Amino acid sequence: MREPLSEVYRLRSNSNQKMKYKFEKYNYLDERDNINKSTSIILIENEENYGEHFSTEIKNIKLDYLNKIVISLEQVLSGELEHYAFGYEIYSIECKKEISLVVDTYNDWKCISEIITQEIYEFIRDWRNYLIEDASTLINNEDLNNDLYLVSAHYTFFDGLKIHKVTNQYYDWLSSSDFSIWSNSYIEIENKIIYIIKENVKTLSTFRYFGKKELEIIAEKYDLKIKEENDVYYAYTDNHNSRQLEISENDELIVIYSIEESRTPESIYIYGVFEKKTNDS
Repeated sequence: MREPLSEVYRLRSNSNQKMKYKFEKYNYLDERDNINKSTSIILIENEENYGEHFSTEIKNIKLDYLNKIVISLEQVLSGELEHYAFGYEIYSIECKKEISLVVDTYNDWKCISEIITQEIYEFIRDWRNYLIEDASTLINNEDLNNDLYLVSAHYTFFDGLKIHKVTNQYYDWLSSSDFSIWSNSYIEIENKIIYIIKENVKTLSTFRYFGKKELEIIAEKYDLKIKEENDVYYAYTDNHNSRQLEISENDELIVIYSIEESRTPESIYIYGVFEKKTNDS
């Protein structure tokens, strides 16, 4: 039987590892909208040994970046990568196979701590897994809880050669199968532009970027469905259930789409365009 999430991290923090930590839920009243909310916090024993801003830096790292860090640290530990560095704002954590250095970039890049790389890997992995497994945290996570609305009015789609005026969804042949051309595709709404092939593109599956619970929350938010193939979960739509959906995002827009290809890309299906609301919206 799998240990409860809280027990997993409590027991791990009581082990003989030099780095001891636990994750907890923090409930608070947001006075800006007078709504009770909750967030996850990181508690590290003797945190001052790693830098006074260490837990805050890690907490502010987005989930897709945490996934990348975990994968990269696995490559460092296996010897596939010789060196990997990551950070948020103040600290850069410089990782080699045995030892990782916490470097203060605001203080002439001074090394303020050394951590066994295996331990920093387990810490980042545990924090990422905690966020994925705690569905309530994900629901309150800023990335997944931004108020978005489906743009049902017209938008402009440029496929690298031709401009198309679209309402809601789009499905048609690409004007060119040349990557140097169709990779410049963009969508524009009221002077807001997103280059959908180039800007923060992730496949909507558990293969790399998302955990199952996170994918379920995304699917519910965007009215998608989930299927399982060879132990990997994918988001899909009934009309295009054989296609692999991608999500592209910048500071203003989100687009869910798929590219259909045989030997080369041939057509594009745009499921939906979502605009991020701002405080002024």
